[in-house]
Amino acid sequence: MYIRFKQKNFKTWIQEVSKATGIKAKNSLLPLNETLGKGYCFADSIDRTFSYILMDVELNDDCTLHRISNNQVGLLIYFNQAQISDYIRLRHKKDSITDSFNKTRSNIFVSSSNTDLEVSFRAGSKLKRLGIYLTPQWISDHFDGDTKMQIELLTSQGLEQIDKLPINQEMQERLARIFDTQLYNEHERLALKSRIVLLLEYFFSTYINQSLEIKNKKIIPDEDINRLRSIEVLLANEETEKFPSIIKLARIAQMSSTKLKQRFKQVYGYRLYEYYNKQRLEKAKELILQGITPKEAGYMIGFSDVSNFTKAFKKEYGFTPGSFFDKSTSTKTTNTL
Repeated sequence: MYIRFKQKNFKTWIQEVSKATGIKAKNSLLPLNETLGKGYCFADSIDRTFSYILMDVELNDDCTLHRISNNQVGLLIYFNQAQISDYIRLRHKKDSITDSFNKTRSNIFVSSSNTDLEVSFRAGSKLKRLGIYLTPQWISDHFDGDTKMQIELLTSQGLEQIDKLPINQEMQERLARIFDTQLYNEHERLALKSRIVLLLEYFFSTYINQSLEIKNKKIIPDEDINRLRSIEVLLANEETEKFPSIIKLARIAQMSSTKLKQRFKQVYGYRLYEYYNKQRLEKAKELILQGITPKEAGYMIGFSDVSNFTKAFKKEYGFTPGSFFDKSTSTKTTNTL
């Protein structure tokens, strides 16, 4: 099984995996079938900027999870407890590690969502993993400058940090309570959220910043999250040539215009037009990589003025579409020689 994805809220990620595998997920709980193995994956959100996933599985098939950059400086923290059958392979940027000696692994791995990471497990491996995704908005709300610097230094180590952040006894006990949760019980799910927040707070106080205290904010209702999801899908749709009016979007979301703008910013970290613009610029980037000229790519995503497209592209990525086209063309030429 090979799954390639961009990091999003883990509840959305579960739905994407459900489509990719053909396994039906109910209430964000995805049970593995006999072909893939035993166990489950379960995802939920603490709030609009903080989501998590639980994986408790025994694999019957080889599994590769390939996360590609989502162009956002979000933070991913995985608490890994695994029994490896043969080996585990990790690829991060240009680094690669294949480990067939440490069959029992218990560690924490921290990375940024704007970098690629590929993890491969062999059939027969038993995995217990808690993954936490903190969006750029969450980081902005909770971290001061010193903490951000510590996080940046940690994530910049890449695979060098493997086994440098062990799961201590206190964390093992907290993780045991988390994985003992009865996921079909609504009260247990609520308790699970508190346990995960407390574990994260303990992790930061142990390894990052002892003065950091996580403040829970009011959780956005699932009904609003689902409505916002429909807006996100519309704005990311390649067939949406022009930005819809706020009135139209509010009508689709069944919210007032003010509430929609506030909620969307809280969940996705961007204003409505910013998100729409970011998605179409990402599409233009993909088109240029395919050999489409910058001028054509700009027209294809709805820019009638090339100079406006160039300015927007450079503001988003830090370089012009022309220089990006030249570099990608040069790279392809080199690879064919």
